[in-house]
Amino acid sequence: MIDEVMGTLVDRWYVTLFGIAFVFLASRHIGWKRTGIYTVAALVVGIISENGAVRWGIPYTRYSFNEELRGNELYAGNVPLMVSLSYTFMSYFAFAAARLVVGGPYRTRSSMPVLEYLTAVMLGVWAIWLVDPVSRLGAHFFLGELFQYDGPGFWFGIPIGSQLGFTLTVGILVGILTWLMRDEKDEPVQRLSTNPNLGALLSYFGQIIFMAVTAFVVARLNSDPEVVKVADALAGSAIIIGLPAVLMTAVHWRTLTLAHRSAAASVGGKPPSSSRPAPASTSEHASAPSQSTE
Repeated sequence: MIDEVMGTLVDRWYVTLFGIAFVFLASRHIGWKRTGIYTVAALVVGIISENGAVRWGIPYTRYSFNEELRGNELYAGNVPLMVSLSYTFMSYFAFAAARLVVGGPYRTRSSMPVLEYLTAVMLGVWAIWLVDPVSRLGAHFFLGELFQYDGPGFWFGIPIGSQLGFTLTVGILVGILTWLMRDEKDEPVQRLSTNPNLGALLSYFGQIIFMAVTAFVVARLNSDPEVVKVADALAGSAIIIGLPAVLMTAVHWRTLTLAHRSAAASVGGKPPSSSRPAPASTSEHASAPSQSTE
């Protein structure tokens, strides 16, 4: 048992690091109680869905894990525990990052919860579009051979059914987080560095960069032309998918920043408590001289 625990925590050090980041960020953002509730829910969803796919092909289509991993790390049914553990941080990073992407650097969240939800699901699925196919190359780097799908797939061997299934599970987990944080208010933030969602956004990009760099290194060090072709394409896909998203977010944030500065200037240089009441505040200042004249 000790060897299996060490195999899960040490051999899968990248999962452990992202898990520590999740606990640290989530406990500060949503509190320890909600973090605990969500973690249990994420583990349950992860264990059920992963074992469902291995046994019956639901919801990710049928695939199997390397049986040689048994005895080296902890298992939950027919699935390595570290796979289900990754559900906790992947969906949380997407959830909190989406609130920052949509709401901008000067708000804790936006006034558009539906857009926040859809953006979070999209971010979660985007991440798996890189994580899953790079993981399939595990035999060529430190991950080791992990899993194999039974059938062909449109995205570097990953079936479309797998992506649809992950969209479903991400939607469930983001929905749980949205419900747990249903009372979170739209509060002003002085600067990006103090935004409570910044750590999640950086951690989200950390996953993407980690997998993209891994693919890039595999392409540089491997002698198999087919592996090199796939790894290079995966590293390039991270740029193709990520760069436009970053640029669009930068434009969106620039617009919000200009609006923030304009609103701050209209109330004497102090950031308003909310971006929406700003026009009413301006009208009150405009009516002040007439009251004093009377």
